[in-house]
Amino acid sequence: MSWKQINGFLQLLDIGSESELWGIDDCQVFKWNIKSWLHAKGVLASSLAVGADNSIWCTTKDHKIYRLVGGIDGKWMRVDGFLKQIAVGDENNIWGINSKDEVFYRRGNIWIQAPGNLSQVSVAADGTCWGVNSNHEIFRWNGEGWDSIDGNLIQIKVASIRHVIGINHKHEVFLWKNGDWKMIEGGLLKHVSISPEGNVWGINEKDEIWYLMNNVDDDEIYFNV
Repeated sequence: MSWKQINGFLQLLDIGSESELWGIDDCQVFKWNIKSWLHAKGVLASSLAVGADNSIWCTTKDHKIYRLVGGIDGKWMRVDGFLKQIAVGDENNIWGINSKDEVFYRRGNIWIQAPGNLSQVSVAADGTCWGVNSNHEIFRWNGEGWDSIDGNLIQIKVASIRHVIGINHKHEVFLWKNGDWKMIEGGLLKHVSISPEGNVWGINEKDEIWYLMNNVDDDEIYFNV
């Protein structure tokens, strides 16, 4: 299977279930409705996260946190705290990074600081949580602390314990499979996401949007971006 392109340009995207593809273009938030992009007005976002339960959260350039209530025509509700990046598996699995690269997760209405420092974090609905630091080192949460994982990535995304994907400083794309990183040949992306179903979405250097409807458990995967 090869990648296919959809209309539009984004600087960042995230995918929840297959009907919930969201993205940011020029700080504006949009949702894909199969044919076009719908504008979710009311906030200027710098990071965006979509949960498997279709929870939509974002942060702004001044690190304020918002969650969308009521869908595309709903309202952005302010959440306490300040984060530069947010990650959402579902409403019960929400993590984030602040301006000091400190790591936090949410329990009820409280932010709890986790040990360590990361530049980016991702969490799935099953609680799987991975992150990378400013040195591009990779870590996986074990419930109490971070286990170091071989490799170097600038961005990582997890959708379940079985679906982990990332990109390195060369924008090469890697899947975590059987305890090792497998490079997906031919794909150069600056941002990547993976759905709970294992389908991959990404943005290239031209801000073009590409997807691969494919089972990432297959032995042979080729990107033609």
